Amino acid sequence: MKKVFFALIFGLLANDCAFAQDNLKQYEEECLAIIEKPKIRLMSSYGKLRYNYEKDSAFLRKETEKMYKEQGLELPEEFEPMGLTRIRDGFEVKMEVGTVGVSHGYQCIYPESIDVFVGYYFPVVYIAKELAKGSCMYDLTLRHEQVHVRIFVEALDYFLPKFKKIVNGARDKLGVKIVERNVDAKLVAEEYNDMYIKYFEKIVNKWRKAVSAEQMKLDSVENYILEAKICEEEEEESNLEEEW
Repeated sequence: MKKVFFALIFGLLANDCAFAQDNLKQYEEECLAIIEKPKIRLMSSYGKLRYNYEKDSAFLRKETEKMYKEQGLELPEEFEPMGLTRIRDGFEVKMEVGTVGVSHGYQCIYPESIDVFVGYYFPVVYIAKELAKGSCMYDLTLRHEQVHVRIFVEALDYFLPKFKKIVNGARDKLGVKIVERNVDAKLVAEEYNDMYIKYFEKIVNKWRKAVSAEQMKLDSVENYILEAKICEEEEEESNLEEEW
């Protein structure tokens, strides 16, 4: 008898929950019919590229080691980097949240505007001061770092239009928030805002990892060895010419 009683209670609770969800869905639809689409502004920058010729190879090795460790790798002891590209990527979100009353004492919380910045700050190409300008290793290192810069630029160009679609469709995916009018709207708005930020941040972080992985292909030890051989072969050819 008790089992039947509890089963009956559970069934009633389940029906109440379904009824509440249906009601909230109704208020969401009512809210969407009232509000306008959020104003979206996506901003970006490549930053102003600078070249630095004042650092030695010891500094570049130390910074390259940090980069390797970030990827869970270890830089071989015998390796001496002659160049390095450093770019600080930026990601910022500013969202204005609005509230509007709907039926039966509920209120709707929704995004009025979303401003997002994704881009680069302070891009710097370091070339070791030991390298003589015009030498094979100088030219090779410079070209190597310029490829890094191009990867950063092309990665951002590829990502921005896709990310803009995601930002434009964020409200359709994340929806609006329906709460009772006696609830602290400010607190709920903060939680709602955080939900959007975490959603965008997850996507941006995935892009960051993809860019880092692509850069590490260029900075692999195997590729460094192949590039170094270019200057070694050029030097050998030059020595042969002198002998003749």
